Amino acid sequence: MIERRWIPSTSALLAFESAARQRNFSRAAEELNTSQSAISRHIATLEGRLAARLFARQGRSLTLTSEGDRFYRAVLSGLETVQSASMAITQAAGSDHLTLACTHEISHLFLLPRFDALQALVGEETRIRVMTIEYETLDSIQGLPIDLVFTYRINGTRPDDRVVAQQEVVTPVCSPGFAEQHGAMLAGNIATWEGFSFLELTRPNQGWATWHDWFDRNGRSDATPNYIGFGNYVYLLEAAAAGRGLALGWQGMVERYLEAGTLVTPIAPNDSFDGPLQAVLTSHGRDRPVARACLSFFKEVTD
Repeated sequence: MIERRWIPSTSALLAFESAARQRNFSRAAEELNTSQSAISRHIATLEGRLAARLFARQGRSLTLTSEGDRFYRAVLSGLETVQSASMAITQAAGSDHLTLACTHEISHLFLLPRFDALQALVGEETRIRVMTIEYETLDSIQGLPIDLVFTYRINGTRPDDRVVAQQEVVTPVCSPGFAEQHGAMLAGNIATWEGFSFLELTRPNQGWATWHDWFDRNGRSDATPNYIGFGNYVYLLEAAAAGRGLALGWQGMVERYLEAGTLVTPIAPNDSFDGPLQAVLTSHGRDRPVARACLSFFKEVTD
């Protein structure tokens, strides 16, 4: 029997998960339709129960401590298990649905701008569900009623069950103010770029390009700049938009920022790499016409 006195309340766990994912108490409060003070109280209660700090402040930035990161992964895994079971029970009722699985970043940056067009394709009678997962828990979705997964892993998948949803075309991006401040250096030789920060992902790499790859492609293989790490690509882009440094922008992921003018491309070249985002049918979705139509939709996105 589980010792329930060691299990925090659901409200506290949801508050922590949202705050950890967004790195911001205010945005967590907005997402959960509560107050920032309520989020703060939940975090304080958790830290008191665990006898450990979960968050650390670095200037205006909120980051997870090592204990916070460990707890976040555990909470995320638990919530995803509950979500998966809920989906399986709900979908057993036989309602029309299309279920897509992807990371929070892909959901926010890639799927959301295309959601209305996909809904129009499958029809209003089909309900589209987006299940957010982390790459580390990708294997846990096996056997669940999920139709299509967005992934960089294609080992063991059949060629006719997958399409390239987004080619990997990359260019540096930054805020307009950053581009103005460092314009002379950015316009010069890449080998002379010094004195500012390069924003990078710290999560386990699934095959996408890194700053090292980009520097190597552009003739600066010995680059040792000042890197600032982020565990989430959305946070990374938000930091770039706030002027904290230069980021790598993926075509298909940064268009809304560029159109809004919160990010700009300070140099002209776009570089192509070999880590495209793949849309892959699962064994559940392979024989469903609506899932096949969805797969074709994402192939057309890149054509």
